[in-house]
Amino acid sequence: MLNTLDFSKAVDYHYDRFPPQTLDYNRLMASLLSATDALARYDQMLKNLHNSEILLAPLRNQEAIISSRMEGTISTLDEILQYEADFAENEMPSEVRSDIIETVLYQRALKNAQRAMKEGYPLSKSLIKTLHQQLLSSGRGGGG
Repeated sequence: MLNTLDFSKAVDYHYDRFPPQTLDYNRLMASLLSATDALARYDQMLKNLHNSEILLAPLRNQEAIISSRMEGTISTLDEILQYEADFAENEMPSEVRSDIIETVLYQRALKNAQRAMKEGYPLSKSLIKTLHQQLLSSGRGGGG
């Protein structure tokens, strides 16, 4: 298979160097501790909020839009918010552009993952498969 691939435009500075053979944990430790500390503070801030959705919903919407865009699905925050305002969570109207529905499905899968982990379910292969089924329930990947 490698003989059929065109590497002429590949970035050659990664050849034989990525992934690295060994890691310098001492060099990584300061950044790792800083990131862990920031996440712990953020987690505590969310726990202290009366309604953490005030912070989480915009982040989840933006993540859904950007990640969907990587898959070639284009929708805007305005379209997602309009969809949420117009339709119930279990509705999948056919008159809405499939890109919007796919992005909404991605956003709902993220929300369901957050809910499941908050309820104590581990991030597991089973949970990922369940979320993937939700993503494929409509739009280009599904039967709806």
